[in-house]
Amino acid sequence: MDNGPIFRWSGVYFGFISSKRLFNRNGNYIGWIENDNRVWKKDGSFLGEIQDDNYILRKTHMVTPVPKVPKVPPVSLIPRIPSINRIGRIGWKDALDGIL
Repeated sequence: MDNGPIFRWSGVYFGFISSKRLFNRNGNYIGWIENDNRVWKKDGSFLGEIQDDNYILRKTHMVTPVPKVPKVPPVSLIPRIPSINRIGRIGWKDALDGIL
């Protein structure tokens, strides 16, 4: 997954990925995506993993990985037209809870 919309587990549109970087619905930089589909917040802390191309989730039973050195943040992007909300899912924890 390199570009596309990201939804909360509830199905609500959160933001988008562009060039392996995560932005919220307003175009503000949230973090980056590594080749293993792990997502890291801009402060270097672990956020979650990309699942089904459009969700960032965290397994409820996993040990949180050690933080990484933060990357230089990109310029904020012009927000994209929000995608239509989706139907929510069951069985995972939404890694985007608490992120604006």
